[in-house]
Amino acid sequence: MKPGLTDKQGAKGEPGSLSRTMDGPRIRADWVDGAKGISICLVVLWHTAGADLFVNTLLIFVRMPLFFFAAGFFAAKAISGSWASLLKNRCLNYYYIYVVWMTIFFTMVVCVRELKNGTPPHISDYLINFVLPLEYLWFIFALALLFAVAKLARLLPKPAVIGILLLAYAVSVADGQWEPLTFATRMARLPLFFILGTYAFTAVNTHSHTYRLLWPVTLAAFLALSATILLFDIDHLAPLTLVASALGIFAVCQFCQVVEGTAIGAGLGFIGRHTLYIYLLHKILIVYLINGFALMGLSGLPATPYLVFATALPLSLIGGLVLSRIAPWLFEAPWVGRPQSKIATSS
Repeated sequence: MKPGLTDKQGAKGEPGSLSRTMDGPRIRADWVDGAKGISICLVVLWHTAGADLFVNTLLIFVRMPLFFFAAGFFAAKAISGSWASLLKNRCLNYYYIYVVWMTIFFTMVVCVRELKNGTPPHISDYLINFVLPLEYLWFIFALALLFAVAKLARLLPKPAVIGILLLAYAVSVADGQWEPLTFATRMARLPLFFILGTYAFTAVNTHSHTYRLLWPVTLAAFLALSATILLFDIDHLAPLTLVASALGIFAVCQFCQVVEGTAIGAGLGFIGRHTLYIYLLHKILIVYLINGFALMGLSGLPATPYLVFATALPLSLIGGLVLSRIAPWLFEAPWVGRPQSKIATSS
């Protein structure tokens, strides 16, 4: 058995479980849930304050690469199955989830914002979001595409796939632009990490466990490289940014191996197993929390972004857990029909 793996197999192909290889038996590694937990925390923090917090800028080379890399870990079984199953349970399912929450976000945030500004939205403003993803929900839209891309990638040798994705990555970072990004740029830059996640679980699991106690060194190397890239404005150099992302991802994996079995690991794992709930709900909560703090005259306080983050994260988790019992169709298409306890782990 590989280091860091439990001896539990995912029962009946549990959606959240991982594999030794893309086609091998399913074995769950709890530390990966912790990595997912850290990734969603970084995403929520970014959506809370953006570049106004220096830490968000410093983490720009790891935040979404880690999110895609962790998602790739959980994609291996799905892309090794049939096309029919993949399209039904992943591609169409994620697009369904996107449409549901795009409609909710458009109604609760976009329409309210535009009406407040005196510019009522037109129906075309809503319809365009069916083909061009709306704001923060682009990741769910991307997942609907990435599972099919990963399935097609199996037709080619792995070196060829990685080479193509490396080229796309290099071209996408050549302008040195990291925020904001178009959806097309994201889809050129980030699938590399998703595909590597589907390929590399065994290697990452083994080596992060072997060198897990060195996580402070790896983290320091990542922070130093990230700061150097930003300081000297060389974020257009693909080799440097790619190394920074790799160091950041590996540092997170090492740390999660260290804390596995502890209270910290359990907390991060719980968050990671419910990433879907948090991702779908947090932005709506952040918008209303920021406006609420502004009404109370607290928007200018240095601590306000952290208060919004500390409120939005648990509320989105609790809200998702409650809503998944009341209205499970919010988080999964009716045709998938998995038990509620497994829905949140499927992303």
